[in-house]
Amino acid sequence: MTYSPAFPFLSGKYPKSQRPLARYHPHLPKGVITAWLDQSGFSADSWLLDPFGTAPQIAIEAAQSGRNVLVAVNNPITRFILELTAQPEGASDLNSALAILASARLRNERIEPHIRTLYNSECQQCQRIITVDKFLWKRGEDSPYGRVYTCPYCSDTGERETTPKDRAQAKKFGSGGFHRMRALERVAPLHDPDREYVEEALNTYPGRAIYILSTLINKLDGLPLSAVQQRSLRALLLIAFEQANALWSHPYNNQRPKQLAIPSKFQENNIWLALENSIALWTTNAPPIPITYWPELPTSQGSICIYDGRFKELSHGLSNINIMGVISALPRPNQAYWTLCALWSGWLWGAEAVENFKPVLRRKSYDWRWHTGALHKILEPLAEIIAPKTPVLGLISENNSDFLCSSTVAANLAGLHLQELAIRTTQEQIQLHWFAEKPAQKSQDAPIYHKPIQEGAKNYLRARGEPANYLPLLSAGLKTYLQTNPFSESSTPDEAFSKTKKRIGDAFSYRGGFLRLAASAQKHESGYWWLEDFDKNILPLADRVEMFLVQLLIKNPNSSTQDLNTAVCASFPGLFTPNLSLIQTCLESYGQQNPGTGLWNIRPQDEPAARR
Repeated sequence: MTYSPAFPFLSGKYPKSQRPLARYHPHLPKGVITAWLDQSGFSADSWLLDPFGTAPQIAIEAAQSGRNVLVAVNNPITRFILELTAQPEGASDLNSALAILASARLRNERIEPHIRTLYNSECQQCQRIITVDKFLWKRGEDSPYGRVYTCPYCSDTGERETTPKDRAQAKKFGSGGFHRMRALERVAPLHDPDREYVEEALNTYPGRAIYILSTLINKLDGLPLSAVQQRSLRALLLIAFEQANALWSHPYNNQRPKQLAIPSKFQENNIWLALENSIALWTTNAPPIPITYWPELPTSQGSICIYDGRFKELSHGLSNINIMGVISALPRPNQAYWTLCALWSGWLWGAEAVENFKPVLRRKSYDWRWHTGALHKILEPLAEIIAPKTPVLGLISENNSDFLCSSTVAANLAGLHLQELAIRTTQEQIQLHWFAEKPAQKSQDAPIYHKPIQEGAKNYLRARGEPANYLPLLSAGLKTYLQTNPFSESSTPDEAFSKTKKRIGDAFSYRGGFLRLAASAQKHESGYWWLEDFDKNILPLADRVEMFLVQLLIKNPNSSTQDLNTAVCASFPGLFTPNLSLIQTCLESYGQQNPGTGLWNIRPQDEPAARR
């Protein structure tokens, strides 16, 4: 058996500008969808399908390529972001909505100065009154210990201790009091059975934040706003909702919150500053994309059709649409985001808007067995409605072996044939290529089913010619394992996941013929994997990449980094995709970059004539 990858890793570029609620959404580079569509040869009138709807940028990019996209989006907040990204508000509308909110009266004063004063403090250097960007807290304490500011008078800036007035001001709000009850009622009225779960989400907000947000929400329905201004104000408030909770660790580590667990040290952000800064977050120069709502179909190409609900409820009505391809970012369990979305939806649109999304409030833990079953519920009807050989691209934006195992097992059970995986570990991107091909009959479980995993992994290492990280090694083993259809007809998704995990554990061991190098822990992910016996005549992958890049620089002068990267990915596809650090090292060793254009050429001393 030989290892023969067919699909190159689609690299793309990460956008420089931040996306709304980006830390909760899959972190995907732009250009991957376009490259896949071009590679697959879809015609301009092709219909594409996103059954999970977890990443708005996927539908946006596909529609911008001229194709029509049908997206099932059950999450009201994700759907709202998709709508606003497809048909962005203008800066003037956003500013107008914020100005109307700022001028609204709260007793005898305007809302803006009232809220601003709640973040007033005294400059440690010049003792003048300044605005604090954020207060710093320790979990469980009743007042902040620190503050972050930049003084406009003396330029004193950075993290400073709080003053007695700062601490007394924070204590006045306690846990929110009456305003907490109002914020709770907006989502779950008194006798709502899910009220206790909403309270748990509300516990992630400091008292001052609850007071301010309750005040702003109370004004949402009563202000003299046009429909456009009302949508703009909701967009601004959504960012404030995200910025106001206590899930922002200090110092901020850019990690996605997955549980409603307040960090040991967290920051309380200035909500009015968050409202002002969110205008730039929503503003874009991209042309609007037409949107329709199922069952109304678009009348022009390059449109998005949104289904407001779960895909399994939509799948029975798709007989009139010729789905040519499926693209989706696979969702990862995220109790924090799903619970907060229920809370935010109620604040923006009232309790009725949350009704169909409330089940997420009741589940407190999402293990990988559960996740396999949840994915299977979507992928099984998908595999049944699309035509055989329809290409399916699944994207995982987080290098996690359990996530990969859960996704591939669920897809295999559903009837999706895994053709190839492409991985770039340093970018935490996994690209899975499937097509619908339900086997006529599932094979029965064999007594030693870890053997295909071992053989697939060993063949990969032999072809690689050098030690590898665990994730591509696991991917090679999983591919061989799943292509043998190892699950019996009676296997449930959670059982199939558990069996697969056990067989993976049995497969990778010293007795199985593997060596562990530079491992610092017992976990499989630690260190590198290699073989007890290997062909010393196989040139290591790194050497082959180095030689290829040198030839590429010689034959293609004035090449961009992106073009060189794309060419390398095409020549070393699938699980052999080199990391960017190796490519960069080779370029710096043999090439020189024009400081003005950024284009690469071979160094004069490495020209073939000079070498000879």
